[in-house]
Amino acid sequence: MKQSFRMLALLVALVLGGAVSSSAWAVVSVGYVDMQAALTSVSAGKKAKERLEQEIAKKKVALEKEQEGLQKEAQEFEKKAALLNESARAQKQQELQKKFLELQKKMHESQVELQKRERELTKPIIDSLRSIVEALGKEKKFDLILEKNEGAVLYAQSGTDLTSEVIARFNKKK
Repeated sequence: MKQSFRMLALLVALVLGGAVSSSAWAVVSVGYVDMQAALTSVSAGKKAKERLEQEIAKKKVALEKEQEGLQKEAQEFEKKAALLNESARAQKQQELQKKFLELQKKMHESQVELQKRERELTKPIIDSLRSIVEALGKEKKFDLILEKNEGAVLYAQSGTDLTSEVIARFNKKK
C-alpha cells in the first residue's frame, strides 16, 4: 500500500512537473473512479457477487455440518472417556485432534479457493472497466485518473468523479 502510494505520488509529481515546466499556466486534468463501487454496481459485477455468495453459502453449510459432527463426536468421547483404558483414550484423543486439524485445513483451503474464485469472476469485469476508464480518459482529455480507494485521493471536486459514467458505459456495452 505504501509502495503503491509512493509510486502514485511520483507519477503525480512527474505529471505536474512536466506540465509546469512546459507552461507555467498549464492545467493538469485529474479524475478519479471508485473501481469497487463500479464493480459492485455493474450488472456483471452483481451477478459475479451473487454467484460467489452462493458458493460461499454452499461451502459454509458443508463445513458447519462437518464441524457439528466432529463436536458431537468429541462430546461422546468426553462422556465415555472415563470408561476407556489409558491407551484407548489416548488413541481416541489423537484421532479427534487429527480430525480437528483436518477440518481447520479444509476451512483454510476453502477460504483460499473462494478468494481465487472471486479473482476469476471479477478479473474480466475489472479489465473491461479499466479499458472503459482508459477510453474515457482519452475522450475527456484527462491527464490522470486515479483509483479512489487506494488512499491516494485526498481531495477531489465532485465534478471529477467518473464512477457513474464508467458504470453506465459498461452496462450499455453489454
